[in-house]
Amino acid sequence: MSTALKSRLSAVQTALRERELDGTTLLLVACFVPMLVFFLAVWAIPIVYALGMSLFESPIRNPSFVGFSNYTALLGAPEFWDFLWNSVVYAVATTGLSLVIGLGLALVINQKIRGGDALRTLMIFPYLLPTLVVIFMWKFILDPNIGILNQALVDLGLIDKPIAFFSTLEFAMPAVIIASVWKFASFSFFILLARLQAIDPDLYERARVEGASTWQAFRDITFPHLRGAILIILLVRGIWMFNKFDIIYLSTHGGPLKATTTLPIRVYQLAFSEVNFGLATALAGIMFFLLAGVAVVYFRAFTPEKEVA
Repeated sequence: MSTALKSRLSAVQTALRERELDGTTLLLVACFVPMLVFFLAVWAIPIVYALGMSLFESPIRNPSFVGFSNYTALLGAPEFWDFLWNSVVYAVATTGLSLVIGLGLALVINQKIRGGDALRTLMIFPYLLPTLVVIFMWKFILDPNIGILNQALVDLGLIDKPIAFFSTLEFAMPAVIIASVWKFASFSFFILLARLQAIDPDLYERARVEGASTWQAFRDITFPHLRGAILIILLVRGIWMFNKFDIIYLSTHGGPLKATTTLPIRVYQLAFSEVNFGLATALAGIMFFLLAGVAVVYFRAFTPEKEVA
C-alpha cells in the first residue's frame, strides 16, 4: 500500500472519529440540557428562593432583611431540640422497625411456604391505602371506647381501663409509629424480597454440603447480598420518614402537648397557624442542611452504590 493511500485512509478514519465524537457530544448535550432545566426549575430555584425567604422577617408582606436572626432564634429556642428529638425518634423507629419486619417477612416468603404468594400480594395493600384511610382505621382500632385493642387488653386483664393512645403523652408517639410501620413496612419487604430472589441457590447448596448452619448461611451468604439494599432503604426511608407530615398531622396534629410535634409539623404551624413565613422557611432550611449533612456522611461512610453494583 502506497504512502499516499495510507495517509488518505488515516485522514478518513480521523474524520469518522471526529464525526462520531461530535454525534456523541450532541447526544450528551441533548440529554443533559433538558435534565438541567428540569433540575433548576423544580429543585434548585425553589430551594434558593426558600433559603432567601428565610433571611427576612416577613418575606410575604413588607419584607425586612434580618440575616441569620431567624436561624439563631430557632436554634436558641429549647423547644427546637424537643422537636428535633421527636423527628429523630420517629424516623429511626419507623425506619428500623419497617426494615426488621420487612426483612423477616421477606425471609419467610422466600422459603416458598404455603400461602406465600397470597401473603406477598396482601403486603402491597397497606402501601396502596391512602394515609387518611390508614389513620381512620388505626384510630378505630385504638379508640378508648370502641377500639378492639383496648377491649382485648381489658378482657385479658393487662390494663384496668381503656387507653386513649393518640391522646396520651406516653402512648401518642408509639401509636403513630405503629400506624406508620404498618403502612410502610411493605416498602422494605418488596426490595429485600427481590434481592433475596436474585441470590444464586447454588450458594446455599454448597453451604449445606459443607455443613454450614442456617445462621452461618445467613451471615456469610444472605446478609452480604442484602447489605447494599439495606443501606439504600436506611437512607431513602430514613429521609422520607424524617420529613413525614401527613400521618402525624392526621393522627395527633402534633399533640398532645407537642409530644408528637416533629420539625415538619412545626414548619406547618409556623407558616399557616402563626403566619410567620420567615421562621418557617428558616426551619425548613435547617432541616435541609441537616439531611444534606447526614447524606454526605452516609455516602462517605458506606458507599452504597458499590454495594449495589
